[in-house]
Amino acid sequence: MEIRDFLLLVHLSTGASPTIARRVMRLLAEGKEPEISTLKEAVGAKNQLKLARFIDDGEQMATWRRLAGKQFLCCTDAEYPERLRNMDQPPLVLFWEGDLNLLKRCGLAVVGARAAGDYTQTALNKLLPHLAPDVCIISGLAKGADACAHRCALACGLAPIAVIATGLDQVYPYANAGLQKQIVEKGLLISEYPSGTKALPYRFIARNRIIAGLAHGLLVTEAAHHSGSLITATMALDAGRNVFALPNRIDAPLGIGTNEIIQNGAAVALSGADINAELKYFA
Repeated sequence: MEIRDFLLLVHLSTGASPTIARRVMRLLAEGKEPEISTLKEAVGAKNQLKLARFIDDGEQMATWRRLAGKQFLCCTDAEYPERLRNMDQPPLVLFWEGDLNLLKRCGLAVVGARAAGDYTQTALNKLLPHLAPDVCIISGLAKGADACAHRCALACGLAPIAVIATGLDQVYPYANAGLQKQIVEKGLLISEYPSGTKALPYRFIARNRIIAGLAHGLLVTEAAHHSGSLITATMALDAGRNVFALPNRIDAPLGIGTNEIIQNGAAVALSGADINAELKYFA
């Protein structure tokens, strides 16, 4: 069995466990040539037994091959972005559909409230058309700010990258089915979850670290106090990413969060030029 197949098996059999992923990535970071025998130590005795049963069970192996889908990117692959590998709890495996080469471009993540209103739409219509033409727009394909960012990117000719919290064969919310299809055709769809995985709240929280890790910079459009978007922004700041925010009225409920992160050091985004000046590609 090859290393990448072994890591895929670990990923599937442990439910994409961030603890296991951290142990494995720590071993890989030591610069040693990875061997399955060494990686088994990182998995732990309990999971080694689970893996053995998984491998010995023909029906389980058939399920594994089906869940793996056509294409997956492993953390040991050359195409796996180093910037994501250096994040806390990077995924061992990413399933993908679309143009994987987009990961070699500069990426601006856009996050914001699911209840984002006209302000997000108006601001993105003003900002995104003036970004450098090779910039990709990364978001989570949720309703609200995410969907708005993907649609605006498609409208102005920027490639969209969507990181979703379900399997690639699922659509959530269903209203974004057409948008998800467009992203596969003109951009890139990514998930750490195998086919058949349904939407659950904790998976959206886990998904956010991948958005922050893939991005070279992150823009928060509208966010309430203590929103999930602010958690993603904090992840990005902790990882040394440039974080931008739209200023808002002090009495706007969805402006509280963005105004707060501006106070905490996020750059004010007033034009596409503001973002272009700070957005730099790194592997």
